[in-house]
Amino acid sequence: MLVTAALAVSLVAAPATADSGSPPTMTGKPSTELPAEEVRLPTGDTARLLSEAGTVSIDPGEGRDGVRFTTVRLGERSYVLPSDAHGRASSPGNPGQAHELTAGTPATRQSRDDTCARDTCHSLTVRHTGPDGEATDGASSMVLGLDNELMELGADTAKLEFDLPEGRYMIVTDVTDFDDPEADWHRLVRPLLVLDGDTELHMDATTTRPVGTELADPGARPALVEVGVGNQAGDVPVSVSLRADAFSGLHTAGIGPDGDADGHDGLTSFVASTWAHPNADGSYLGSPSTYHLLDTIEGSFPTGYARTVVPEDLAAVTAEHLSQTPGNGATKAMFGTAPGVDHSATVFLPHALPSTTTHHMEPGDVEWSSAFGENRENGDGRVEDVTALGSVARSYEAGRDYTDRWNASVVGPMFLWSEHAVRTDDELWFGMPMYSDQDRHQGGSRTDSASIRLFEDGALVAESETGHLNASLSPGDAELRLESRTSRGSVSDLSTRVEATWTVTSASTGSEQERLPLRVVRYQPEVDEWNSVDARGVLRLPFTVESQPGSNAGSIEDLSIEASGDDGDTWSAARVVPRGDDTYTAIIRLPRHGTEYVSLRAELTDSDGNSLEQTIERAVRLG
Repeated sequence: MLVTAALAVSLVAAPATADSGSPPTMTGKPSTELPAEEVRLPTGDTARLLSEAGTVSIDPGEGRDGVRFTTVRLGERSYVLPSDAHGRASSPGNPGQAHELTAGTPATRQSRDDTCARDTCHSLTVRHTGPDGEATDGASSMVLGLDNELMELGADTAKLEFDLPEGRYMIVTDVTDFDDPEADWHRLVRPLLVLDGDTELHMDATTTRPVGTELADPGARPALVEVGVGNQAGDVPVSVSLRADAFSGLHTAGIGPDGDADGHDGLTSFVASTWAHPNADGSYLGSPSTYHLLDTIEGSFPTGYARTVVPEDLAAVTAEHLSQTPGNGATKAMFGTAPGVDHSATVFLPHALPSTTTHHMEPGDVEWSSAFGENRENGDGRVEDVTALGSVARSYEAGRDYTDRWNASVVGPMFLWSEHAVRTDDELWFGMPMYSDQDRHQGGSRTDSASIRLFEDGALVAESETGHLNASLSPGDAELRLESRTSRGSVSDLSTRVEATWTVTSASTGSEQERLPLRVVRYQPEVDEWNSVDARGVLRLPFTVESQPGSNAGSIEDLSIEASGDDGDTWSAARVVPRGDDTYTAIIRLPRHGTEYVSLRAELTDSDGNSLEQTIERAVRLG
């Protein structure tokens, strides 16, 4: 079963079970911390909310393939409405209504008539006409406040009556057989309704036109389709999208005064889709190529949509997916944003490991980030992520070819932002992605153990097992020692233990921020698709030393690399050859026989006395 999602730059990992260790944890600067609230809906579907971004992932329940979903973002609140729940939306308290996810519970969104007790209200009458031109009960309408966080729902009647406070609203109407996932779906949007008196609105499905996209690749099929609209015209930002697994049967219409729905400032609509090649069993495992489209329409909601896409219209990214542990698989998703579209839905497609796939990407102003997870089947038969990797958003040019590689060793700590260890006055925040791959994809991992400890002048002052740490420090100068220790030997063959200890001096900063002068060592061996190194007798290992961006780090004075072929029982010094600009080569002599993995230990001290001790057990597999 495919999991659809709308995320910014992160991915949602499967929750841990009692015997599987902790789930993948990715830590970056504080503003990108995106904890997932998982909500099991009464319909059997699972929704996950990324609290800061306000974006939602949806996993349809058992036997619910083909169900369409409406997601709503209303100010700071997020909702999801399965298609077969629309028809019960007018029954207050019914669990089939729109489910509010913001609180992390499947709370039903109910009418807010009490606002009329305080404000001037007017009646809004919405009449529904079906595609046959007759009045229809097979419809629902949603009223969304642009000046307040008000949402009203009504359904199962040809005429709806709402009492609403005076103000501006967006109206979304759906006409369909909500209980039939194969029925035609007509979505009508009135982007702006100024309610300053009693008003009647006619939402007529005969005005809708088909929505579709054609690809030049005849073997590709849609895995996910999304038609959305975002409205920034009022005090409350509003976005609504409809998610389906195909274009078939989708119709849209923009409704406005005198039939004119164009020219609305702050309005951006979009049509997005993800395509892949299905197997005989309908799955997308092994698809040689995928397509990721995101087309925006400024100022209006489209009445129908037709697009033909040829290869020259897109960028081509050839992506290699390497294997950390033989027998594991992977999932991967692309997340698109564009001016006026802060998120769009996506689908996690399955990939064999190792594998190579060509991703055809929407170019231009669209920015794409990616999420990749190596996964395994646990003892309960459930697939769970082992490693979770994410990329920074970027754009592409039409007609150009690009390459990308995922999951390459050595997997270890990495600086992605300038805010992994920041002191403000006497408050410290720390978070380090300890399982990032060689190609700078920020990463986390399911672990057997994980801890962070902070010492101030030798005394333990804070500790955490969450992947990041907040701590209060004493005023004045102090020596700080940060220890981040993780292990994952039960879930991965490589980087089975990753540890780093930083010792730095720091002082109170007042209102200014100090980025602590931390460093990490990043290794870049030449690896094959199984993450094996072809070395006989001597391993020449390129590596770099990186400091936290924005920090005032001194120059490196002492640097050593040690290697172990017995998981750290014994260590041998490597010869370190400088190559300039904080790049080096470690010359490591290998045992003649019986060594399958090489562990690496680095130690360094800079001119200010700050130091690093970093250990990666089973960093490299020998071929």
